[in-house]
Amino acid sequence: MSNYNPNLMADLIPSQSAAGFEIGADLDSVLKKVGPILWHEENSSLEEVLSMSTGWTGLKTRHGLPGGPYTQGQSLIYMNNVVCLEFEDSLKLYKIDVGLGYEGCFLGIKPGNKLQSIEKEGFSILFNDMDDEFLLARNQRPIEGISFLTDYRTSLENAPDQTIHCISIHDWSLR
Repeated sequence: MSNYNPNLMADLIPSQSAAGFEIGADLDSVLKKVGPILWHEENSSLEEVLSMSTGWTGLKTRHGLPGGPYTQGQSLIYMNNVVCLEFEDSLKLYKIDVGLGYEGCFLGIKPGNKLQSIEKEGFSILFNDMDDEFLLARNQRPIEGISFLTDYRTSLENAPDQTIHCISIHDWSLR
């Protein structure tokens, strides 16, 4: 149904790009690039749709507390979460998630690698327990615009042998 296949070999550039998409791109230009999208609401049985998908699937979500203010989210998901493009109220691409099956990397790090292999690249690993994600740091300073989700989503102290399932390239200011 869709026209554009993302570049699954593209390097991951924190705060900037992944899969052939640029952080900050507007939703309309991305939709023109990927072609026609079949949209789903967040309460639909999306897991089955994604597991059989060979192209792009659209997902519309609402974020916020019941009865309170909310933001409208729109995601474009390629195959079974190999690439996920995220937009919120600004309609700017603020996050690109890449998952298992993505072959591009950041300094040799890609989905499917062991999390502890990052330390061999000269980085320290910080666990963000608010979002159950890992951040990279060099000289005690976190690297902005990149984070990692693993199969356990807990600190390395609790589970030292974790595999990276998703890498997020993002700019939170664009939400």
